[in-house]
Amino acid sequence: VRKLAKEHDLDLSSIRGTGMGGRVTREDVLSYIESGKGAVPAPAAGAAPARPAFAPSAATPARPIPVPSFAGPGAREEEVVPLTNVRKKIAENMVRSRHTVAHCATWDDVDMTALVELRARLKEKVKSAYGVNLTYTPFIVKAVVRALKEYPVLNASMTESEARFKKYYNIGVAVHRDQGLIVPVVHDADRKNLLQLAQEIEDLGNRARAEKLSLNDIQGGTFTITNAGMFGATASTPIINHPEVGILGVHLIQERAVVRDHRVVVRWMMTLVLSFDHRLVDGTPAVQFLHRVKELLEDPESWLLDSV
Repeated sequence: VRKLAKEHDLDLSSIRGTGMGGRVTREDVLSYIESGKGAVPAPAAGAAPARPAFAPSAATPARPIPVPSFAGPGAREEEVVPLTNVRKKIAENMVRSRHTVAHCATWDDVDMTALVELRARLKEKVKSAYGVNLTYTPFIVKAVVRALKEYPVLNASMTESEARFKKYYNIGVAVHRDQGLIVPVVHDADRKNLLQLAQEIEDLGNRARAEKLSLNDIQGGTFTITNAGMFGATASTPIINHPEVGILGVHLIQERAVVRDHRVVVRWMMTLVLSFDHRLVDGTPAVQFLHRVKELLEDPESWLLDSV
């Protein structure tokens, strides 16, 4: 029985036995084969295999799909420009500041309407009498110096081992040039009136763009002001000029709708952003300092008499 099942490649467990105790007999195997349930016998040696009724034709290789090119004329052109020494120095300073300083920022909106109107009344007189363009920067410098005197922690420098609190006020005013940003310093800004500040800031800016600054002109700063508003920016977070611990970003002065006394009115507004080194400066004095600058700028005539 087993030999017969093996010859026909049958599994005995699949055949129902009729012998004693359900055993599969030779007759059971033969009946299973005759019923057509058995395996198809292998073809005799040498016999040609039967051809299928349908023989598919040889496969035709698929056409490659063309990939469109999206590169327009000159899209792969490059220009390699070696970094200038100035740009290398700027890069080094920026990386050192970001890796060393615990940068944090706070900001506030300032109602500049009173200062806009005050400057409008003064600028033509100053221009005709002294030949100086009266920008907003001298006013901002005066306000910053007053606030620094009240919050001296912002008028300091910080190293890994010590903090130095400065008793003098040298305010850096960032100047954009084609060669890169540079920060000339107004030394002893607290001892200069508004007109003197306007003259010095204009002179430093002109000499910076003409690459005629001396080493003393760019050293000794205790706090920095940068004006992104002249390029249309309404807000930004400036990088601290290490080892200083604070930098004030001033921005575009523009008309905005604001609420005053439960009414919507149009005012000249500007956003101030203070970046500070949280290793030395806590959040509370940083916010208080910025709020004090805001108060001074919103009411310039309260401190104008000792600034002209």
